[in-house]
Amino acid sequence: MLGYRLEKGTNMRAWLCLLVSMLALASGPVLAQSAADDPAALPDGIAATGNRDIAEVWLIEPTTRYDHHVEGTPWEAAGLRLRRADGEVLTLMLDEGHVFEDRRPRLADLDGNGRDEVVVVLSSITEGASLAAYSVVGSSILLKARTPYIGTSHRWLNPAGIADYDGDGQLDVAFVAMPHLAKRLEIWSIGDRGFRQIMFAEDFSNHRNGSPHTGMSASADFDGDGVTDLAIPDGSRQVVRVVGFAGMGRREINRIPLPAPADGDFQLEQTSDGYLLRVPLSDGRVHELNL
Repeated sequence: MLGYRLEKGTNMRAWLCLLVSMLALASGPVLAQSAADDPAALPDGIAATGNRDIAEVWLIEPTTRYDHHVEGTPWEAAGLRLRRADGEVLTLMLDEGHVFEDRRPRLADLDGNGRDEVVVVLSSITEGASLAAYSVVGSSILLKARTPYIGTSHRWLNPAGIADYDGDGQLDVAFVAMPHLAKRLEIWSIGDRGFRQIMFAEDFSNHRNGSPHTGMSASADFDGDGVTDLAIPDGSRQVVRVVGFAGMGRREINRIPLPAPADGDFQLEQTSDGYLLRVPLSDGRVHELNL
């Protein structure tokens, strides 16, 4: 029915969740109030919660129409669903030429108007990935801004953080374009005419091809100058680069070699002396860095 056979190592539980969600979609409308009670939710998706106009958002309706499999499973999301702060549930479904090539939508007030945008990776089946921001207008979910598609199918980007990286008082979005190929870190800000790129840098990678782990980065004010910095692996994932972008510039604060390539979601903890960064490694160990 799905058009795929189970390969060695396939997550059977995830496949069963996919089957259940497809059967639920076929049976009629879903009146879910959260990701936890939504049979259409992505089997390996992670919901985001907020405290402004959007209470929760999650990805829905797994589809096999895009065969990139960059995050390790043969499905992507065909839509997203959110619950507003007033309890109303809204749904957005993509056309057949697009998927959300993501597992965790993000909530952030990118334009400073007091209302959150939903930030997610939107991929064209023919033109590759882009970063998209959606907002709630009335009872509809509308596209507010989108970066250009990479331009070629089977080309992806992985978000690295949302913070005010340049110190201008407005949130920015950082991502790595093609973390397995070009390894280009880009920072974008939103304005009246949509997204605009404000900075870029080369030789960064925050993902291993086929891995479900997309959180290989951390944001904090590591150098104490009052502006948020970014800790993220270099292109080989064997060095953690700590980079600052205050004042529309770029400064490398630190370079810290790892005993093995980074291969998992970073965990950041603030301590009395600064920050403790836990970096999962490809050999199964977790390496700790004091920043």
